[in-house]
Amino acid sequence: MHTGKCPHCERTVASAEVETMTIKAGAQASYKGVTYLCPHCRSVLGVSMDQIALNEDLKTRLMKAMGRG
Repeated sequence: MHTGKCPHCERTVASAEVETMTIKAGAQASYKGVTYLCPHCRSVLGVSMDQIALNEDLKTRLMKAMGRG
């Protein structure tokens, strides 16, 4: 049973839409991120770094450090 409600439209949120975005940290650093949107009114419910992109970046860096990339 889903009981979480959107703080904007106050409808019950059983799922969220996800959109990609860029998260900036300081003047030059930027990361891939995602926004979680209410499926009813599209208000932003939250923002997070894109975990899949972070994992791929870490994998690439580790392979290069190990001389395999």
